[in-house]
Amino acid sequence: MKLTDNTRAICSALDQFCLPAALIDRPADRFAGWNKSFSEMVSLSSEELSLAKVSDVVRAEAPRPEKTECESAPAPVHPGQCVLRKVSGGEPISAKMFEREDGPALLLVDSNFSMETSEDFLRGLLVGQADEKDRIRQRFHDDLAPRMMAVAFVAQSLADKAADGQPQTPQDLREVADLISNVVMGV
Repeated sequence: MKLTDNTRAICSALDQFCLPAALIDRPADRFAGWNKSFSEMVSLSSEELSLAKVSDVVRAEAPRPEKTECESAPAPVHPGQCVLRKVSGGEPISAKMFEREDGPALLLVDSNFSMETSEDFLRGLLVGQADEKDRIRQRFHDDLAPRMMAVAFVAQSLADKAADGQPQTPQDLREVADLISNVVMGV
């Protein structure tokens, strides 16, 4: 991503108003620039930010809204909300992201931007993601556990047969293969 010095100066200028900000190269999943306020807010040094992946710092993003076009932007912009993790612990940090379609994005952090609605929305987003993970985990448990137990039972019975010196038939092995296929299809 090519950013001009003027573009990079955005973060420095926002630092004068104590507004944490960062420039992001979305395709590379890297930070392209940031100000001191942003570095302090996410508890990462400049060296750490230069090596950090954006996806490791941005915990959750709202669905990408419709693009906004303005005459001075080189590409359409998608404004949105996101949540940043705070490395040193504490509450998640809400932020606004302005993503251009050609790759760069500007991340602005300010706890005063419609605090209640943003926090409620972002908290709901995080809770929804956690609930979905739990739902998927439960579904795997409910659907796959019995199938896996059937595979284990048949495999143990074949092992017992082999230990007793009884021959295993192609039908026995086909039954195991069918049960494993059933498990794979469940996944």
